[in-house]
Amino acid sequence: MKKTIATASIAALLLVGLAGCTFELRDPSKVSESGAPADTPEGPSGTDSSNFGSGACDDRDLVIDEEGSQLVLTGTCASVTITADNVAVNLEMAGEVTVSGNYVTVLATEIETATLSGTNIAINPDAIGSIELGGEYNTLTTKSAESVTITGDYNIANWDKGATSAQDTGTGNTVVGP
Repeated sequence: MKKTIATASIAALLLVGLAGCTFELRDPSKVSESGAPADTPEGPSGTDSSNFGSGACDDRDLVIDEEGSQLVLTGTCASVTITADNVAVNLEMAGEVTVSGNYVTVLATEIETATLSGTNIAINPDAIGSIELGGEYNTLTTKSAESVTITGDYNIANWDKGATSAQDTGTGNTVVGP
């Protein structure tokens, strides 16, 4: 019951935070100095795609390095690297997620591997292959985790099936597994 309430609370907070926000996927090189689109929106070019709003990952490597970014990503991302603070990302699938920023929320359907080293990160995929919770005060909430490693302090790992325990070398961590 507590797991369901925590999961619902995280999802509700992100939805409230994103309510009323409109995102548009734009190529950063096609934005005028005023911030208005210089032409028709399209996917971002290259591999650095900070704060672009929403759109398809198309197996790209994304770097989110702009503070306060709020992104909704569809499809499969090869990798998502978050170095900025105060970021909210909702994605379908990712091969690898790396978060070194602080106060970050990541919602996902599926992530193959994740590494968290910042502070106050909430990651909530439906399923995750492996995760390393470094840093402090980070939270994993998922239905399924195959491998959970905790190297930081005061983190929370909560999953329903998969790994029978977590490797925990940190201090003050809370582990709730199957």
